Amino acid sequence: MLIESMIIAIFFGKIRGGKFSRLSKLEFKNTWVFILAVIIQATIILFGVNGNEFVLKYIRELNILSYILLFIGIVINIRHRTLLIILLGMILNIFVMFANGWRTPVSIDGLILAGYSELAELTLSGKLAFYIPLDVSSKYGLLGKIVTIPPPYFSPQILSIGDIFIFLGLFLFVQGVMTNESYDRTNMVKFRYKSRI
Repeated sequence: MLIESMIIAIFFGKIRGGKFSRLSKLEFKNTWVFILAVIIQATIILFGVNGNEFVLKYIRELNILSYILLFIGIVINIRHRTLLIILLGMILNIFVMFANGWRTPVSIDGLILAGYSELAELTLSGKLAFYIPLDVSSKYGLLGKIVTIPPPYFSPQILSIGDIFIFLGLFLFVQGVMTNESYDRTNMVKFRYKSRI
């Protein structure tokens, strides 16, 4: 859904008269913080599914570290106000994970509807380190992954409310940059001249 949010944001940005080139003039502080956080999350998903012992042993610590890095990155760049929406989405996701032993409750029916039957079986068996089945014992289950985007959508997914806030924040962020004319002036060279005549 991340890529789709970017594409849709760029499309609407162009409709609103925005410029794609303005995105290249965007200045982020400490970009490496975001990159490292994404790498850690990708590691958790890729190696956690395959049962990597190190990832399974330290999955809580890795999750905490990745979210701390994202939080720091957003705070450092908080002058971009739409990042606050992304931050809200992150907080909701962290909260529900924390309440459920650092695992996100996920709808089994939603997984099956989205076409992820194998993932549903792994979740039910307890073999996944980052998902637990959503049931009556789940805490704050409404914040779990309950929103299903099924086929025929080309990339079926199951999202949480926090995920939706994150994608909305990203959409608005890209829109804001593309339609902000001030980015056209960032590379302009200004000369000051005082006449003595």
